[in-house]
Amino acid sequence: MNNIFHTIQALWPEYTKSDKKVATFILDQQQNITNMTLADIAGEAGVSEGSVVRFLNKLGIKKLIDLKLSIAKSAEEKHPAEGALSAVVEEEFSDVVHNTASLMDPERLCRAVDLMEHSRQVYFFGVAVSGIAASTGENSFIRMGKPVHAILEGHMQMIAAAGLTEEDVVVVFSLTGNTRDTCEAAALARQQGARIISVTSYVNSQLARISDVVLQTFAKEEIINGGRITGLVSQLYVLDCLKREYNKRNRARTVRLKEEIGKAILSKKV
Repeated sequence: MNNIFHTIQALWPEYTKSDKKVATFILDQQQNITNMTLADIAGEAGVSEGSVVRFLNKLGIKKLIDLKLSIAKSAEEKHPAEGALSAVVEEEFSDVVHNTASLMDPERLCRAVDLMEHSRQVYFFGVAVSGIAASTGENSFIRMGKPVHAILEGHMQMIAAAGLTEEDVVVVFSLTGNTRDTCEAAALARQQGARIISVTSYVNSQLARISDVVLQTFAKEEIINGGRITGLVSQLYVLDCLKREYNKRNRARTVRLKEEIGKAILSKKV
């Protein structure tokens, strides 16, 4: 398949005024297109949805998902890994932690921990890679004596959400903030009165809009790579900040509990 960016530029002389607006927007915002809807692109480019569809047809593209796949493939070709593999991984991990740290708002973090601390129980929602973050959240907070549950499947998230009340909190992990099953479960939980803390890269996403607190990650979800592990690293950074703040506030109780947990684990060793 031809590089989609080259194709867009090559057809420039044939474009209408609206086409040029769409083309310029796609070229300028290529990193964000994969997480946008047709309406989002039209609104940001200042054209109608029909104009976007006609532009895609000129590229030989029938559906928006095909454009997203083409952009993901072309971006992968455009930025090949250079240097020793270990150095590339080190740089990517270092960058994502640094950038996520720069987005961390201490007031929002404290507000999130306030909600968790005063809740009856905390649910962690996430699917796929984000499910690993959710599972880690359960493992971390159960060791500090907090009633917690990780739900990693969409249908079970809906079932759990239906039984929540205003005394409960749901921490939702989604890099895009637009994962359908998770967003639907979060919306139901909010409808039932639960408070929502979202951990997402997009503060204007569907998930962020229904959240009481948004904690922003830096990493972007990648279609072709199935979500690089750097996205998980960004989520785990935010989770560790939550855990440390919660632990600081409840140190006396958590220290005693950790000692008991340590004894229990040691008793299982042969």
